Amino acid sequence: MNRGFYLTLMTGTFKPSPVPQAVIDALTEVQVTSSVGSQGGFQLKLSLGKNSAVAQMHASGAFDPRTRVVIAVTVNGSTEVLMDGIITRQELSASSVAGKVTLTLTGLDLTALMDFIDLTGIPYPALPMFVIVELILAKYAVLGVVPIAIPPPLALIQNPIERFLKQSGTDYAYVSQLASSAGAVFYLDPGPNPGMSIAYWGPDISKMFGGPQPALSINLDSNTNIDSLSFSYDGTLATQYLVTIIEPNTKIPIPIPVPNISLLKAPLAQNAPTPLKSKQLKPVANQDPIGAALAGLASLFETADVISASGQLDVLRYGHIFKARQLAAVRGAGSYYDGKYYVKSVTHNIKRGEYKQSFTLSRGGTGSSVSTVSV
Repeated sequence: MNRGFYLTLMTGTFKPSPVPQAVIDALTEVQVTSSVGSQGGFQLKLSLGKNSAVAQMHASGAFDPRTRVVIAVTVNGSTEVLMDGIITRQELSASSVAGKVTLTLTGLDLTALMDFIDLTGIPYPALPMFVIVELILAKYAVLGVVPIAIPPPLALIQNPIERFLKQSGTDYAYVSQLASSAGAVFYLDPGPNPGMSIAYWGPDISKMFGGPQPALSINLDSNTNIDSLSFSYDGTLATQYLVTIIEPNTKIPIPIPVPNISLLKAPLAQNAPTPLKSKQLKPVANQDPIGAALAGLASLFETADVISASGQLDVLRYGHIFKARQLAAVRGAGSYYDGKYYVKSVTHNIKRGEYKQSFTLSRGGTGSSVSTVSV
């Protein structure tokens, strides 16, 4: 698989190492998905000969669930780690035709290992959320996972005399729950080197500082560098939130203003949409004002952007590996939809001599916030 790009595949029970050439030769398709709000995933398809070296490896358990897999691609001399995860499922499609037996390996990124053991009840008295996250993720350093936890815009520390935080569920479930309640995000970013990953917890700063990547050009003759691109404007996604808490003594509802998060998002659009809906967040008795404000902040971050786009590109034509959780600019689609977008998901589809990516983009309004973009 070496026409304009080079694929690196590593496996192992604990520390991955490059697979034998026989595995690369048997590999027919690789798919890797990175999406905001969900675990990264991958799928490998191998052609399985009856007495081949790959069949012998399969029989010996080399591709059993929990086996670690690292996938990296080199394009134009630059190597990008696409996945560091584990196999969670395998399927064998048998056939009486020689060379038509297919072994399909499916897996998730290393957050899957954080989701196996229920550790409910572990206490974390008088600790801010980001410190709790760092303590939880520290145990995965042996896998090359480096935790980076950034405090949320509003600090929330529980009084240990009144109540302190206790873990609920697995490490992955609890860290994700803390992120959701604080208007933060949690994800694993593989790399920068094979066998390493960054575990990020905190505000989604990539919406402000991510990228930029080379512009996606459509309908520009020889400057066009993508295969397809379509847009959608869903006005029902624009929502105005109201946060209210219940004062524990008087039982009087007290409105709490939702923090303005415009400073935490890049100004991607020129025109903001008019909210078509309003939503009253459920009052929480005895909840302090900062906790209520964080709930409102989390709701705003979870609100979907009204503009979405989906498309496909050929990496060899585009010249770079397109990345999720980054910013990207669109040109050639007209003034209404041109400009900067946030890349919500990217799926890598790799076959022999072919490397394509499908992607989705989003932003909060119409019109470009910039007059020019990087090509």
